[in-house]
Amino acid sequence: RNGKFYFMHDKLQEAAYSKMKPEERCLHHNRYGLALGFVAVRERDDRLLLTAVTQINHGGPQAVIDDEQAVVVANLNLDAGKKAMYMSDFFAAHSFFEHGISYLRLRREYWNEHYDLSLELFNLAAKCAFMNAEHDRLKMLTEQIMHNARCFNDKFQAISVTVSLLNCSGNVPAAVELVKTTLSNLDEGLPSAITPTVIKRYLDNTKTYLANLSDESLLSYKAMINPSKIFTVELLFKMYGYLTLIDKRAALPIIPLKVIQISLTYGMSPHSPTAFAQYGSYLALIEDEFEEGYRYVKFALSLMKKIPSRAHDSTTMFWSTHTRIHIEPMQSSIECYLDAYKAAMKSGNTYAVSSSSVYNNCCLWSGKELNAVVDSMKDT
Repeated sequence: RNGKFYFMHDKLQEAAYSKMKPEERCLHHNRYGLALGFVAVRERDDRLLLTAVTQINHGGPQAVIDDEQAVVVANLNLDAGKKAMYMSDFFAAHSFFEHGISYLRLRREYWNEHYDLSLELFNLAAKCAFMNAEHDRLKMLTEQIMHNARCFNDKFQAISVTVSLLNCSGNVPAAVELVKTTLSNLDEGLPSAITPTVIKRYLDNTKTYLANLSDESLLSYKAMINPSKIFTVELLFKMYGYLTLIDKRAALPIIPLKVIQISLTYGMSPHSPTAFAQYGSYLALIEDEFEEGYRYVKFALSLMKKIPSRAHDSTTMFWSTHTRIHIEPMQSSIECYLDAYKAAMKSGNTYAVSSSSVYNNCCLWSGKELNAVVDSMKDT
């Protein structure tokens, strides 16, 4: 038909397939998948790549002919897993990464012989295991990473996902302790005792840092590229959320100040806009410096547009609106909470809950028609 051969019925195809020996099936899957894989890579066809790698994996490690082919197949699984993650299919992605690891394991010394590939496969598999709530597997993967990592920097992703696991498992104090220990190892630890004097010192130092910097010069700052500082900022913001959960708020004012100081030294990160929004709100609502606070809130929003981050934009919008509703007309400015809610829902940010709650409360304060408030509560 149309110059191609077809089975007249699926059962005929199944019967023909069942007549093949298991080792022959594996070999055919492997050869067919590899042939498709090379075409997919050449044509940059993502759908064909996923099909090809699935076929290869049906063949399994036993169909691989040598170590060189095993590495090729492991890399194909890595690429396929990344494509699946991009499409938010974390179950398929995890399967690809685990298959990639299985091909590497054909060599006993795979961590030594293919270190970078091993590290990336294990890190991404751990991320997917976390997203899929496969906690036991996650622990096994991170243990392997921590054991085989050649330097502390290579442990960053494993530490990060372990911290998230502790938090999601309800062991928030343990997550906080792990963050504190890691920050100390990075020489970025927080003061052991947080007093008003310590907070004032951090605040004064931040004001000194920013004293002669215009918004234009701040917007021209380079992006943060130092891996340890990027990780430090990530941990500091995790710490902010965790301390809020366990109602240990003494260190909260210091965290955005520390992030700003790191950003001014090493460049702006996707978390920097949130830090400036929190700093501006602190100046306005705690220090009663509304003009200066509003300036940094507006700067935070400008910085957010320059270095947009789908994962963190909602957080910046949420914190900046705290100050905006005191300066801009409340009826219009509270809609920014709704914008923050929508952005958080798109990215899976937990600030969706806070944004919707504050928005609905502010609707009542602003005199919004009550039926409209009820409808808003139902929607959010």
